[in-house]
Amino acid sequence: MLTTLKKEQFDELFTLITDAFPEDEHRGYDAQRALLDDPRYRVFTYEKDGEIGAFFATWEGPDFIFVEHFAVKESFRNGGLGSTLLQAFLQRHEKPVILEIEPPESGIEKRRAGFYVRNGFHLTDWGYTQPPFSEGRSPVPLVLMSYPEALSEQAFQSFKTWMFTHLYTSN
Repeated sequence: MLTTLKKEQFDELFTLITDAFPEDEHRGYDAQRALLDDPRYRVFTYEKDGEIGAFFATWEGPDFIFVEHFAVKESFRNGGLGSTLLQAFLQRHEKPVILEIEPPESGIEKRRAGFYVRNGFHLTDWGYTQPPFSEGRSPVPLVLMSYPEALSEQAFQSFKTWMFTHLYTSN
């Protein structure tokens, strides 16, 4: 159901990233492509009829899997595919899974948080501001969600330290 992205599929993946996420929430083309050479970074895709219909872009930390991006292509939505793929993804990993979302204060953010809660995630009270990915982009306030257990404050602090040491230092 989920396969590892092949480098030659990157352009198709990047189009899906830019369609699914605001510019402040992803890297530019070259920076995003360069991640494919980092052994901690992996992209899992769902393909149908030779087309990428969804993907998970992940980082493996010492004691967690961080889902940096998860999206289902618009033409593949509303049939339960997102939940099916998320459950398949979670079954593949023994480590806890952590992801960031915008604070669920209005419409789409509340629906996104509800989707993850329905799929077993726990919304935390902790978050931070993601620094801009590049010049001209804005910082993004985020809160964390975790699976299968709620994050303890100690786990949050450990995760945040890892993020700001390994991912948010070169932005």
